Amino acid sequence: MKTLKLALAALATAGAIVGVLLVSEPKHLREIYLCWKQAVSFTSCYRGGPIDFVADIDGVQYTGKAGNYIDNQIFYYGAYEKPNLFFLRDLMRSVFAGQGTFIDIGANTGQHSMMMSRYSKEVHAFEPWDPVLKRFRKMIEQNGIKNIAIHAYGLGDENSKKPFFKPRQDNLGTGSFVAGFNPENSLEGELDIQKGDAAFASEHITSVSVIKMDIEGYEKLALLGLRQTLATHRPIVMFEITINRESPVSIKSTEELVALFPTKYEFLVMNEKSDPLTGAYFLEPIDDIVRFDQTVQHDLVAYPAERKSSIARQGPLR
Repeated sequence: MKTLKLALAALATAGAIVGVLLVSEPKHLREIYLCWKQAVSFTSCYRGGPIDFVADIDGVQYTGKAGNYIDNQIFYYGAYEKPNLFFLRDLMRSVFAGQGTFIDIGANTGQHSMMMSRYSKEVHAFEPWDPVLKRFRKMIEQNGIKNIAIHAYGLGDENSKKPFFKPRQDNLGTGSFVAGFNPENSLEGELDIQKGDAAFASEHITSVSVIKMDIEGYEKLALLGLRQTLATHRPIVMFEITINRESPVSIKSTEELVALFPTKYEFLVMNEKSDPLTGAYFLEPIDDIVRFDQTVQHDLVAYPAERKSSIARQGPLR
């Protein structure tokens, strides 16, 4: 009887502690739960320092290390840019019935490509920087994914080698071909760039359904290099736009943005109401949100007018 009373007292104490944490420090309690759930080593939850973890992203096992921005987002929210990811998933399922071709330009460690491989017939991932590619390739192997082709170069408006400015280790997503894009970046050397249309032809990419582009200020040149692809396939394009009037390669106006796409393309912007925890996304017309007189980044969706009725303005779709 005494043992039972002690056990009940211990449970009551633990429940009280959890209750207090739920009220006073819910974020801290969530961190503890996530660490217990995802950490490769249970003891790393207590000894401090970056935590090696494995997260399940919609059925894909992502191996990361908390301590850099992208992996931190995946550790805490269950995915990096979850609203964007869920929008792309919903798009591929609803518009292309899971049989479309997904193009990932600026694939980084491969989160988008790996998840979208579950909803696409094939995935082509473009990424020029080897340190993130090594992690990407390893996770493809660990997950047994067979429909991703990696192309180890960047896309632009010409075939050349360009100086690449590598990111700090605490934010692997800011590497860029644009000098000064991030003052904390440092010169890595010259990496390969290919003109998109020519690259797609040489890689025998004959179908293009959805393009995701996140290339840190180089999107204008990449879109210029894809003119024929955009005109022929009229894909839906989700891309991060970096607006900076001081950058020689930044898109400077709505008119310039529109001119980068074929005729009868329309544009939406991911609204700030979108929730990185739940993945809820809200898309709105760009007119009242996107301005070109300030330095800012937005996630845009460009789509052909004939697809307008198929584009979900909010989700996720179930």
